[in-house]
Amino acid sequence: MKIDTKFGSIWDELPHETGKKIPETQAEAMDFYHAAEASVTNSTMKIWDAHNDMMAKSAELRKVSARKKIIERQAQERIEQARELTEKAIEDKEKYSKDLETKTLKKF
Repeated sequence: MKIDTKFGSIWDELPHETGKKIPETQAEAMDFYHAAEASVTNSTMKIWDAHNDMMAKSAELRKVSARKKIIERQAQERIEQARELTEKAIEDKEKYSKDLETKTLKKF
């Protein structure tokens, strides 16, 4: 998440319409204050929105990562099962070959 750090003073934080004029009356000072407050609130809300977006993306990535781990585990289990079946088939074939060989030798 990137946070905008271009603001260096309260003058930079204010909306452009207010300008960099020092308030001369109480009413101008209150307008100045409310404009600064609104600008800070707006910036804070933008930061929170960006934070919430990042948290949603992070949650989605965690879900994808969890699914990937499950798929990898299932694939590994299938590979192990296939290996076991292949080894059993080889053993059965070797046993059959030995039995066939001993039967053939017994005939002679």
